[in-house]
Amino acid sequence: MTEIFAQGDLLIERVSDVAPSGTLTETAEGVPLVLLEGEATGHCHAIRERVTLFRDDDLARDIPAGLYLGHLLIASAYARVTHQEHAPLTLLRGTYRVRRQRELGPRDARVLAD
Repeated sequence: MTEIFAQGDLLIERVSDVAPSGTLTETAEGVPLVLLEGEATGHCHAIRERVTLFRDDDLARDIPAGLYLGHLLIASAYARVTHQEHAPLTLLRGTYRVRRQRELGPRDARVLAD
């Protein structure tokens, strides 16, 4: 069963573990990693725990263009995604695919923005 988490305009899907590839971003303890900055409010989705974010477009071929943000590897027991307007999300150790959400309307789809 797929685990999916949502926080405003961010969608996080737990996936099978894969070795980091592509462009890597690692954080130092206490330095927040910003997953996505809000376009409307300037708020951001961020993680303060030590994690690795990597972006490999080959791992996201099924995601429409412009939505894929990267894969998140959490090696510690957990990491918490925070945002000024939303409840925090606690993600347990594992690998997650991170992308923007979009809203489907009767005629088209638009990317959500916090």
